[in-house]
Amino acid sequence: MARYLSLLVSFYLFGCNLNSEQLVNIDKYTFDEIKFNAVSKNLSFDNLDIDTNTDVNIAKKVIQNWFDSKIKTDGLEGKLNVVVDPIKIKKTKYDEYYKFEINLSMKFFEINKILNSEKVYKVNSIEFGEIKGSFTIKDQDNLNINIIRKSLDNIGKKLISIN
Repeated sequence: MARYLSLLVSFYLFGCNLNSEQLVNIDKYTFDEIKFNAVSKNLSFDNLDIDTNTDVNIAKKVIQNWFDSKIKTDGLEGKLNVVVDPIKIKKTKYDEYYKFEINLSMKFFEINKILNSEKVYKVNSIEFGEIKGSFTIKDQDNLNINIIRKSLDNIGKKLISIN
């Protein structure tokens, strides 16, 4: 009897694992390093300190990680200030449809007081993704992270082209 019960439980668990396959996996982005002629760098979020939206908080963490690892300073003097404008996120969900859209805008201020110069770069990105059919909450979360990273990749490519 115990054998039949353990066999039945193992089939049940195996069947649950088959049905829980992820539709959307987290993409691996290899962001390019972006160098600025400065000694120090600072990242600030405009009007986002009081936001309790979990999607915005996830976006802030992804942006902070990208800034720490891929924005590099390569100069003898100067300061780089990066301001992230309020992040606009729009989600649409119906029975078997989910859409995630992010509007991300950033300003890069490259300030050199010795040369009395200031360069300002304003870049923005609007990206979206959608899922149709049967999907899980984890699929939605993975899609959200992928779209945030895609938006940062787009901003990075724009910066490289103008810097």
